[in-house]
Amino acid sequence: MDSMSVSSSIMADTMNSPTKRKRSLSPAQPPPIKVAKTHSSHLQINYLTRQYSDILPLIASDDSLPSLLSLVQDYDGVLHRHESMAGNLGARPLGPILIKRFERLFDGPPKVLKTHGKEGTTVGWLDVVDFARNKPEQFNLEKTRDGHPVCQFYTKQSRVEITEEDHELIASGMPQRLIPPQPILEDEEKELGTLEILEKNLGHIVQLADQGMWLWPPTNPLHLTPPLSLCPRTPAQPPPQKPQERHHRPPRVGSLIFE
Repeated sequence: MDSMSVSSSIMADTMNSPTKRKRSLSPAQPPPIKVAKTHSSHLQINYLTRQYSDILPLIASDDSLPSLLSLVQDYDGVLHRHESMAGNLGARPLGPILIKRFERLFDGPPKVLKTHGKEGTTVGWLDVVDFARNKPEQFNLEKTRDGHPVCQFYTKQSRVEITEEDHELIASGMPQRLIPPQPILEDEEKELGTLEILEKNLGHIVQLADQGMWLWPPTNPLHLTPPLSLCPRTPAQPPPQKPQERHHRPPRVGSLIFE
């Protein structure tokens, strides 16, 4: 019997044997957990509050270079804080108007005991209501001041204190019902319109810079000179030639003709 026949016989006996060894399986792995799809990847614009109350001007092609750089930096800050560009440029979104009506439920702003936040950071009643909704276990009356219970908590890098009356009002859930749902359709339309105007102005500025037609302002307080890439190129001209000097010879003595 040749070797090929022996190999075929061994394989047939192994397959027909009742005690056939099963192939070892890897440890059973649990089925993948299905995660509900959310819109966390989409950044939501905050139409309700702004960090700074100053209104930003709209960028234009006749602005000086320092003004352009300053405005671009301010716009970048608005985008990083996820604030409304329309609200920072002077539009009046509906959300902040409703928030002002909401804050009239309370007597004055929340009391900030200590803050470690950046300059200009403020804590409003909307922040207090959000804290009470997200961290109810920390929103309680554990401190006292002048013999009266108060609620102290830490939010936005600030230590905040509210009275017992305001605590009971927020704990009832009534102020939360008055917060307008976000986003509001009218505010989104204003935001889109503002971004279209801003994109148009920025595109015009970039076009002027690419064409070398930048109009450098004559009244430049910093006495800056435009970059060479923005200056129109002119053909090189040869240096001016000096006129040839003519030597004057003195008249000859005894002659009636003078040269």
